[in-house]
Amino acid sequence: MARHERGAAPVATLEALPGLEAWTVCALRLWADGQEGRAALVEDSARRMGDAAGERIAGLFGELAEMVLGHARRPLLRHSNACSCVGADEAVFAHFLAAATQGEREDALMIACLIMRSDVAPLAVSLAQTVGLALLRAAAPDPSAAASFAPAPGRLH
Repeated sequence: MARHERGAAPVATLEALPGLEAWTVCALRLWADGQEGRAALVEDSARRMGDAAGERIAGLFGELAEMVLGHARRPLLRHSNACSCVGADEAVFAHFLAAATQGEREDALMIACLIMRSDVAPLAVSLAQTVGLALLRAAAPDPSAAASFAPAPGRLH
């Protein structure tokens, strides 16, 4: 496998990811599909979280995706929308957003520096935290709903 193709190597399935990370992978795939995918992301987000919150979150996510992909050290590879596999690059991006959301700024910054230019990485971490926290707020109108985007317990397996 060529070095640049390793980013597409399957490392997980969408079903195995915590809710926030699974949403992030799906959102990245939709956003990267161009105008049709971006419209689908807004529609899906509005359906899940209400019109105003969904549009805001899709817009913030679009800014983050554009920042990361636009300043990436190399093209980040993705699987198709219909694929249940999660590629290495997708998993790293999702883990980056989850770390930022959980307040693990140093870890999120380290991940960001691995995938994108280091001069832009701190801005991406701040935006990732904003996106993640907005997702958590929108997905949790009541405390029991927070579980859909809650991080997985601290286990290896």
